[in-house]
Amino acid sequence: MPISIAELLREPDLGLRLRVGHGQALNERIDWAAATEMAEPKPFLTGGELVLTTGMRLRSVRACRSFVRSVAEAGSRGIGFGSGFTHDHIPEALLDEARRAELPIIEVPVEISFALIAKRVAEANAKERVEQVEAQHRRRERFVELLMGDGGLESMLAALGRETGAHVAVSVNGELISGALEIDDPDITSWDALPIALGPAGQATLHASRPRTDDELINTSRTLVGLHLAQAARHRREERVQAGQVLDDLINGRLEPEVVGPRLQSIGLTGNSTYRMLVVSGEGPRRSDLAAMPLPSSLRGSVATVLDDRLAVLLDIHDVPPQRAAEALVAATRAAGIPAKVGIGGPYPGTAALRWSWFEALDALGRLERDQVIGEAPRLSIASLILGASDAPIAELAEELVGPLEANDREHGTRLVETLDAFLANSGASNDVATALGTHRNTVRYRIDQIAKITGLDPRITADAVQLSLARTARRLTER
Repeated sequence: MPISIAELLREPDLGLRLRVGHGQALNERIDWAAATEMAEPKPFLTGGELVLTTGMRLRSVRACRSFVRSVAEAGSRGIGFGSGFTHDHIPEALLDEARRAELPIIEVPVEISFALIAKRVAEANAKERVEQVEAQHRRRERFVELLMGDGGLESMLAALGRETGAHVAVSVNGELISGALEIDDPDITSWDALPIALGPAGQATLHASRPRTDDELINTSRTLVGLHLAQAARHRREERVQAGQVLDDLINGRLEPEVVGPRLQSIGLTGNSTYRMLVVSGEGPRRSDLAAMPLPSSLRGSVATVLDDRLAVLLDIHDVPPQRAAEALVAATRAAGIPAKVGIGGPYPGTAALRWSWFEALDALGRLERDQVIGEAPRLSIASLILGASDAPIAELAEELVGPLEANDREHGTRLVETLDAFLANSGASNDVATALGTHRNTVRYRIDQIAKITGLDPRITADAVQLSLARTARRLTER
């Protein structure tokens, strides 16, 4: 219970006597006690204190009135006047001015030291603070129990709302995961968005409406929510990495036919369903944080895995259209502060054939232009099937044919690789290639001659063009 003038007056060992004051002014909390003999102590007061004085400098009516006004203007709770020193009794001018200012005055007997009063105030406030800390600790423990219980975050937020009188909600990366913000309550005056430190999983926010009580409990709950979400993010990362091991074995042909079904079922896939792989490739130093990022709410039922620092979401074809799912993933990565692109693979059953959706998604990522963030590759070609085989020398094929072209571009500033891609994409039509590259068709012919000279394969010959196309596809799959 906070200490007040009324409480001090009830302590018989102090022997204090009320001379001026009544009502609520006597019950106001005293923050501390300050002894002073200055004539105008206002500059040295902070408000909320009980000012103790013997009136050493209060020897005139004017001085007494000025002293009271100074104390009242500082926002002090009252004056404790020690009689029996400079004054046998409290000056009438002091009492009269205190009545005008509605400032309580208590008389302190000569045998009671100011230090004793100051100690009593400090002890009472310290006791109150300890009680508050203990109560806060008990509430924190109760909220932790709610978080860990069956009700989880919903139960904790419900309890927080009851105790603070606020509507509360939590969002992660800009998407609500608990509670609501559109509430029909005329008493709501505003909402506060309180950030929650979430680490690599992105940004979370605790939303709390006003008016409310107990902001300290709100802040305590914000910390608990942050710990809860961070723990969930770690668990999510671990699950996805484990699921990624299954996906890695599938893609690289390390699973025997009889174990493919059980292994896929272990990560939540079934053989009688059809899935697309949406491969999210992050950019920048935080790309590995994709592993812990929560999926958008529209994809919460999908299986997510992590492989090669990429997030692979296996989307049931009956759930969400792939383009919409990819847009939701891009929005989530942006909200989490992780620039990323999404490649969409084709639909395959939850069997060994599902691996081809991975290669298609990678191929889609490799085909993206600089300003594109979502791509969907065509169904796998014969070349892609060859590249997807576990024993195909993909890296060697790419390095043998494309490597010398890339080296020539680096050393001489040529655009041979870009020209080759445009030539293959436009079926060798020189005018169309020149338009795509923004150059003259004679320049295109010269570059094609250089490609044939360096690689030993002429893109104008069908068999050589197939081989070069295969090498470029291999490069896209291995360089990302």
